[in-house]
Amino acid sequence: MIAVIGGAGYIGSHTVKYLVERGEQVVVFDNLSTGNREFVHKEAAFLEGDLANVQDLNQLFEQYPTIQAVIHFAAFAYVCESVKEPAKYYRNNLNSTIVLVELMIKYGVKNLVFSSSATVYGTPKVVPITEDADTGKTTNPYGRTKCMIEEILMDVQHVEKSMN
Repeated sequence: MIAVIGGAGYIGSHTVKYLVERGEQVVVFDNLSTGNREFVHKEAAFLEGDLANVQDLNQLFEQYPTIQAVIHFAAFAYVCESVKEPAKYYRNNLNSTIVLVELMIKYGVKNLVFSSSATVYGTPKVVPITEDADTGKTTNPYGRTKCMIEEILMDVQHVEKSMN
């Protein structure tokens, strides 16, 4: 089973549709703050919950013990808003991902796909941007949260060698 965190949003719902059409079992976990319950594929399980809430995430992993992978689309993602409300972005994007990773480790879920952003590259020197381009020269709090999360995930994987 694959858990799609933020699976009721635009990108998440299209990913869920693709996974279901491939025959995958999917559970969507979403707080519906920017997503819509109507966007959840009818063949996917759904659990409403907040990624930053440990009890909600515990419920996800306990109710669906066959989860083997997580796709993480749940983040605030508006550059202009992040400039006006940076603390909101740091709290939501960083804290919620840390909670998710800690519980993935607790429940033995070793596979994570993290939806990052081209903003981690800052102002590109070359277009199109390739994945070997330098990161970290972000120009806004949203981009910095994505870059920081990439660093956090690398640090976790350094210790948790079986994490992918």
